[in-house]
Amino acid sequence: MSISMVSNSILTPRLTEAHRDLSRRASDCLTPQWLEQWRTAPGGHIRKDAWRELARRGLMGVSLPVEYSGQGLGLLGALVLGEALAGVGDGGLSLGMHVQNEIACDWLVSAEDDELRDRFLPGLVSGELVACQCDTDPSAQEPATAVIVGDEVVVTGRKKFVVNGANADLCFVSVQLEGEPAIVLVEKATSGVRVTEVYDKFGTRSVDSALVEFDSARVPVRQVISRRGISQLMRWNRVMSRMRFLIAADAFFTHRMLLEHIVRHTTTRELGGRPLAQWPVNQHALARARADQELMEAGLTECFLRLTDGGSTVPEIAELKWFCVEKATELASLSTDLEGGAGYMWGSTALHAHAQLRGLRMSGGSQTTMLTIANHSMACRAELDAPALAAAPGRRRG
Repeated sequence: MSISMVSNSILTPRLTEAHRDLSRRASDCLTPQWLEQWRTAPGGHIRKDAWRELARRGLMGVSLPVEYSGQGLGLLGALVLGEALAGVGDGGLSLGMHVQNEIACDWLVSAEDDELRDRFLPGLVSGELVACQCDTDPSAQEPATAVIVGDEVVVTGRKKFVVNGANADLCFVSVQLEGEPAIVLVEKATSGVRVTEVYDKFGTRSVDSALVEFDSARVPVRQVISRRGISQLMRWNRVMSRMRFLIAADAFFTHRMLLEHIVRHTTTRELGGRPLAQWPVNQHALARARADQELMEAGLTECFLRLTDGGSTVPEIAELKWFCVEKATELASLSTDLEGGAGYMWGSTALHAHAQLRGLRMSGGSQTTMLTIANHSMACRAELDAPALAAAPGRRRG
């Protein structure tokens, strides 16, 4: 697969030979056939040793600085890898890799504790260790909590729908630590930690999602990775903005694949003596999908520049993630209809894409959460703009 998404007038100059080499290596490896070799069962999630194979092929730590045993290819490298990951045909592997490379590694790189970083980061880059981010509580009334007891922190709670939860060795757990949000690193082998359910999912099945419970799990207090107010919020927003950006890109890649598929299908499939693509209602729908594709690519380019060159990111990337996933889902729904009866069979390309997009709708924050972030941002902007508008020359008063 070529790196066509980033081959445009704005991002092309940023591509190095190392990025192109990554694209070639990843595309050669990441195929549906490769994926099937590493599943626990047909249609199941990947085995734990698949992570070591991914590392052996040079697909781990892509975006990390070289001084931390990474490849130093930055967010552009993660984007190039994400495009190649689309080639396996299952969005789960992308989500699992995002968690491993962009969330877990980032928490350790930005940690102030060098010993903690030196202890765990090499294992993540080599694939010897697998990580998960434990965020979703059963309800707002049942948050995971932590308390400090001497030189230990005690974690209690349950986390649902944890990507990599079953395979993980390291759990980065979102908790309320003495009334403040925090991230605590808990090793899976810690007493009191157990996986109580591995979910049977509709899509993104190539990586597991699990229910992980923490029953007074005790770890050294130094494993509180992040806590306290603005500092915690800024680190959290940086990590989640990168994750949401890459999920938006995953949706873009799915949309692109699906659009190419359905254009081929409607060009060759006839109804009433003419191809489906020549019926005005279908022409209009496919034209809208092409326009959406161009808007998605433009949004990804803009947000990439925001993330790498500075500027506001949280609301813009939430909006981008919502738009890309929503438009890709709309195209998947349209495509199942245009495939006719085949669109409702498990072998359908469109239905398979729809299943993957269901996973993207929830990962990194639900679509509702993305709209909430965008809405809050719009309200704040309006409030900040109000004094300037009121003072504008010629504005009516009273």
